[in-house]
Amino acid sequence: MFVDGTGIEVSGRLFEHAARLYTGERGYWLHAVFVGGLWVSGRLRPGGDVACGWKGQLKRDVAPLLPKGVPAWVRCDAAYYRGAFVEHVRGEGWDLSISVTDPNKCRPVLDVVEGLPEHGWEDIGKGESATWVRYRPSKWKEEQSYVVVRLRSRRQGELLPRFSVILANRDDLPLAEVVRRHRGKQGHENAFKGPLVDLDLHHPPCRGYRANQAFYAYGQMAHLLLRAVQFRLLPKAARRHGIRPLVRHVMRSVARLVRSGRKRWLLFASCCFRRDWLLYAGMRLRIDSG
Repeated sequence: MFVDGTGIEVSGRLFEHAARLYTGERGYWLHAVFVGGLWVSGRLRPGGDVACGWKGQLKRDVAPLLPKGVPAWVRCDAAYYRGAFVEHVRGEGWDLSISVTDPNKCRPVLDVVEGLPEHGWEDIGKGESATWVRYRPSKWKEEQSYVVVRLRSRRQGELLPRFSVILANRDDLPLAEVVRRHRGKQGHENAFKGPLVDLDLHHPPCRGYRANQAFYAYGQMAHLLLRAVQFRLLPKAARRHGIRPLVRHVMRSVARLVRSGRKRWLLFASCCFRRDWLLYAGMRLRIDSG
């Protein structure tokens, strides 16, 4: 599961409820939750806090979709490094990992490993080593587990190693596995960019705030339907493609039905390159309809 928010910039000052983003530009926040590659929750809100509204999304939009006992791993960026968020996710019985990138928030964790002897580090491959740290941030109720990753750079002129900090509650897993699972969120970040680019959702078309909220709600539903077509009606090889090829080769395919020699013919334009997908989808629909 991936929880994230992205700024939606608007041009002009006539967009209702647009506010200043962290970049200094005016716009909205689009908050989303992905389960795998599926966009299961999306909320458009005025600019302001990058992580606002997460509780309602997780409680009303996501939790009902995941049966109790089904393992889930929530991966987030530094914007969600908050005690209330961590407590809520753990209360749902989900695992989580969060990148900690703010130098002021990393410092207390890195102070713990300062001077740690070499045998205290575990090699996790690719020139990296890692260790566990226990620390309770100020005003948090419980002590948390952190993975500190150390990379000894081979770049000329870099004498000191670089560190990264990850909050993770699964300290029963090998360090390399925790780091691997958390870094899988990079694929989720690309999954978030996909619908925005492929469905042209970067630019809200309306000046009214409610109208723009409806625009993004329809965009999310379109993404869900396209994913359903991709996984239910197309061959498995089509699943490694994004949404854009699906729109171009399936949804926008044009054909003409003609009758000749007492037979009906479906004639496609020469630019239709994925007739195999269309044939497979037709056969699937015929099987499902009985």
